[in-house]
Amino acid sequence: MAFSDLHLPSPRPVHASWRERLQARLDALAKPVGSLGSLEPVLCDIAAIQATEHPAIRRPFFLLFAADHGVARNRPISRYGQHVTEEMVQHIASGRSVSTVVARSFGVPWRVYDVGMVTSPSHPDVRRTKVAAGTQDFTRGPAMTADECAQALGVGMQAVKDAASEGADLLVFGEMGIGNTTPASALSAWLLGVDVDLVVGTGTGIREQALAEKRFVVRTALAVWREREAAHPAGDERWVAGLAQLGGFELAAISGAILQAASLGVPVLLDGVLTGACALWAERVRPGVRDYLVAGHLSPEPAHALLLGELRKRPLLDLGLRVGEGSGALMAWPILRAGLAVLEGTATFSERARSGRDLP
Repeated sequence: MAFSDLHLPSPRPVHASWRERLQARLDALAKPVGSLGSLEPVLCDIAAIQATEHPAIRRPFFLLFAADHGVARNRPISRYGQHVTEEMVQHIASGRSVSTVVARSFGVPWRVYDVGMVTSPSHPDVRRTKVAAGTQDFTRGPAMTADECAQALGVGMQAVKDAASEGADLLVFGEMGIGNTTPASALSAWLLGVDVDLVVGTGTGIREQALAEKRFVVRTALAVWREREAAHPAGDERWVAGLAQLGGFELAAISGAILQAASLGVPVLLDGVLTGACALWAERVRPGVRDYLVAGHLSPEPAHALLLGELRKRPLLDLGLRVGEGSGALMAWPILRAGLAVLEGTATFSERARSGRDLP
């Protein structure tokens, strides 16, 4: 797909009145008012998305996008070499990674997409949507061309259309790509307008010397982008150019997937800092996307809390998870499912009164 052919969809409008109706119903349940805590506004969000006082999620779907990064090729910014991307993708596709073990335990189907890996995994269930064999080193220029970025955005958009056609009513997005917290940090610094030191973390657990190198790499990439940013007209062209400069193929795919999900009215359960950066990019491009986002968990990566704060989202879990792959969001899914079950199955005080039983 060429950039000139790219159409970025807009979110389906969400009406706040449904949040108010659902909150009133929650307050009427046979429980103390507000006792479901931060789960209650999430349930209200789902009600607003589905335009009903009886929200339900019956077919969650997990989509994972994999790619490699030129900036990680010969730099010590990760504990692992790029060959690990392929090894992990094989595990993910075969259901033997943390993310797909969790997905299988909750009956969540998954799909894996090679959007830009250096190698081509042999597993038959990996979908071949490769844009290129890894990005370029973004300290020297754009990680992707505008056309490559548009193509990767399109991969994510089509993946969501396919899942929605099969009945997906909740989407979880995951990623795999050694070194990808580096471009995620760069995107976060740009989108949030904050200093690099506030967003760069240890990723896979790198030591101080490697962390210093990672900060230097992100700072260099941002300097390169700032020299070019003004040359791009405001609007979609500049947003796509920034993503192409600082991102990665899997990050672009997730960004397109989030936009597409919001346009189809499907909520997204966010994972960690990678999906958080993509979500904020999507919200910047098409304001209103945030109405479709649920924060699954809080990552220890320093950028993540800042991203969720900007999106005005409170995470369902805070367990210090940093596996990636969408695993934190998948672990949060049963919490959301439990909340929906409570909403649907719990009696109201008026129902108890009609039954002749004493109120608690």
